[in-house]
Amino acid sequence: MATAAALLFSWRDTYSVGIAQIDNQHRQMISLINKLHSTLLQGNGTTARAEIMDELVRYTDSHFAYEESLLRQRDYSGLAAHSHEHKRLAAQVRDMRDSLHSGKLAASLALMEFLEDWLCGHILDRDMVYAREFKGR
Repeated sequence: MATAAALLFSWRDTYSVGIAQIDNQHRQMISLINKLHSTLLQGNGTTARAEIMDELVRYTDSHFAYEESLLRQRDYSGLAAHSHEHKRLAAQVRDMRDSLHSGKLAASLALMEFLEDWLCGHILDRDMVYAREFKGR
C-alpha cells in the first residue's frame, strides 16, 4: 500500500453512496490508483506499474459488474445509461493499460491525475444519482 506521503488522493465521506459494498470497492480502486502513484514516485520499474494497471482493469470490470447487478436488483431507473457509462470508462482504463504495456504511454503524473478524475468524477457525477434515487425511496 502507498505510504501517506505518496497518496494521490484519499477516501472522503462525500464519495459514499450509502451502500457499504460499493463504498468498499471504491476504496479499493482508490487504493490501486494510489499504489500505482507510489510506484511512480519511487521510480519502480515499468513491470510493477503494468501489473498494477492490469489489476486495476480487472478490479474495474469486477466492480462495474457487481454495481450493475445491484442496480438491476434495486430496479434503478437509470441503469441503461449507467451501464453505457461503465462501458466507456472501462474502455478508457483498458486503453491506458494497453498504451502503458506498448510503451506509448508513460506512467506519469498526468496519468495519475486522469485516473483520479476518472474515478472521482464517476462516483460524484454518476453514482450519486442512483444513491439519491435509492435514498428517496
